[in-house]
Amino acid sequence: MTRRLPFRLRALRAQDLPTIIYLERLIFSEPWPERMFVQELYTNPNAHYYVLELTDPALSRHRSTRRGAADAKILGYVGLRVKRKEGHISTLAVRPTWQGHGLGELLLTSALRRAYENRAESVALEVRVTNDVARALYKKYEFEDIARLIGYYGDIDGWRMRVGPLDAAYAERLRERRAALIARLREEFGTSET
Repeated sequence: MTRRLPFRLRALRAQDLPTIIYLERLIFSEPWPERMFVQELYTNPNAHYYVLELTDPALSRHRSTRRGAADAKILGYVGLRVKRKEGHISTLAVRPTWQGHGLGELLLTSALRRAYENRAESVALEVRVTNDVARALYKKYEFEDIARLIGYYGDIDGWRMRVGPLDAAYAERLRERRAALIARLREEFGTSET
C-alpha cells in the first residue's frame, strides 16, 4: 500500500506573504522585510520561491500554532535564485513546531533539484556560524565553507557555503538522498491512499 505525504511543495503566491512574513519574524532575529519578498515575487525573473503546504488538516490539530488554520497550512518555505549558471539559496525556513522532522531537508533538496534543472553549476548560501543544525544539513549535501563573513548577521558571523559542480553524478546522489528522505517522511507522516 502506498502512503501519501500530507504536504506538497508549490510556488509561493501573493496571498502567502502575510504568513511568510509572520514566519520570518518568528524564526529569524533579523527577518527579511515584506518588500524583499514582494520584490522577489514580482520583479526578479531569476527567483524561484516555494512553500511546503500541509494538505491534511488533521495533522495541523496535533501541532500548536499561534495563528489560524489557514496560516498553519504553510509549514516552511525556500527561495532560490539562478543567474548565469550560479544558484543562490536566499532563504530556507520551517515553522518551529515542525522542525526536526526532515522538512528543511525536503525544501533544500527541492531547491537543489530546481537549480540543477535550471542548469546551475553551483549553489551558494549564507548561514550563521552558530547554526550547527543547518550547517550539518548543508554539509550532508556537500556544501563547503568558502568564506567567513564577519558581522554578516549583526553581532554574529556567517559562513558562505557552496556546492558544485552540479553535474550528473551530483544529481544522481541528490536523487538517491531525496528518495530516502521521502520514504522516511512517508513512514512518519504518510496516510494510506484510498
